[in-house]
Amino acid sequence: MPQWLYLLLAVPSVSAAIGWVTNWQAVKMIFWPERRLGWGLLSWQGIIFHHADKFATNLGRMAQQNLLSGSDVVARIDLGVVEELVARPLEAKAPSLVERAAESLRPGAWQMMPEPMRAMVISQVSAKSRAMARELATELAPVLAADLDIEAVVRAQLSGPNVRRLSRLTHEIGHKEFHFIEWSGGVFGLIIGVAQLAVWNLMQTWWLMPIFGVVVGLVTNWLALQMIFRPHQRTRYLGIPYQGLFPKRQAEIARDYGRTTAAEVITPKTLIDFLLQSPRQERIVARLESSIGARIDQEWAAVKALVPFPVSDQQLGELKALVTQQVYAAAAELRPEIERELGLKLEIQTTVETRLASLSKPEFERLLRGVFQEDELTLILVGGGLGGLVGLLQALLVLAQ
Repeated sequence: MPQWLYLLLAVPSVSAAIGWVTNWQAVKMIFWPERRLGWGLLSWQGIIFHHADKFATNLGRMAQQNLLSGSDVVARIDLGVVEELVARPLEAKAPSLVERAAESLRPGAWQMMPEPMRAMVISQVSAKSRAMARELATELAPVLAADLDIEAVVRAQLSGPNVRRLSRLTHEIGHKEFHFIEWSGGVFGLIIGVAQLAVWNLMQTWWLMPIFGVVVGLVTNWLALQMIFRPHQRTRYLGIPYQGLFPKRQAEIARDYGRTTAAEVITPKTLIDFLLQSPRQERIVARLESSIGARIDQEWAAVKALVPFPVSDQQLGELKALVTQQVYAAAAELRPEIERELGLKLEIQTTVETRLASLSKPEFERLLRGVFQEDELTLILVGGGLGGLVGLLQALLVLAQ
């Protein structure tokens, strides 16, 4: 084959291959490997896994500041529904609860009480359980709002044992941008290859090949990253309109992010699990005990003159603990219903989608670029080094022709 034809076919093709390979490698380095491989300066860990805690924290902070706060969540809870959910099992448990309470105060007293009086006491307790449920919901609301740290919830769901979720969701949400990085490298490489061929035709110097390989690797990586995020607004270049792929897809990405956030990150289950972790659980139980204790003290003050036997402070404390235990148990039994109600009221998907879609372009850019911005220079330099190696191979093939 004539050398000119060989060069015409080989140089742009190899340059395009260099561009594609180096950009593919840049995307690969974002997600792989999960654990660090290599030794010292020659080691690497996928950017997402290496910076998982930092990235998850940044996403959590953005979520709390721009999408949803603990106060927002609690404000959307219908206290009337909570009252109904909690009061229903308490009313059902009223007979056994009253009997256990009476036995704890004076063994045998309940059985000695006439049946009509027992029925009246149970009726009174059942009636008051609904008011107590309402009071508890009202008093717990500020405690839950203060303890519900959305930033911490998001961070826990996207780091540590859940870091693979962060990797998967990042890839799912930005799959079009990452695909653009790969194929654009081939296109830019082909264009540079044509220029390389023209320079070779003038100078015919073998060492230009690896130099152009470095240039292709550096330029294609850098240009692809820039074109994903910039410009924020539609702009004309040489008469051709263009807008960064990520800002252009803001509405679409907001929908994807809202869907995945509601399904896997900020869910009724993750919110409740977060609140039930120490020390938050202890604060909730303490507030329950305080509210129930105050309620029992109020009721006891009204009826103690009618009680024909003495009741010690210790017995009264045991009664408060018993009632608190029953309320907490009722809430635990109702968890599936509470989660379902929260899912309906919180509207996480709609909230996240709406607020993300309304973010400014620079704020929205941080959503994805924050994954690898700190390591962008490394990705570009590695692309240049790989491009130089492929360019050297290209030079050897030309010399061997």
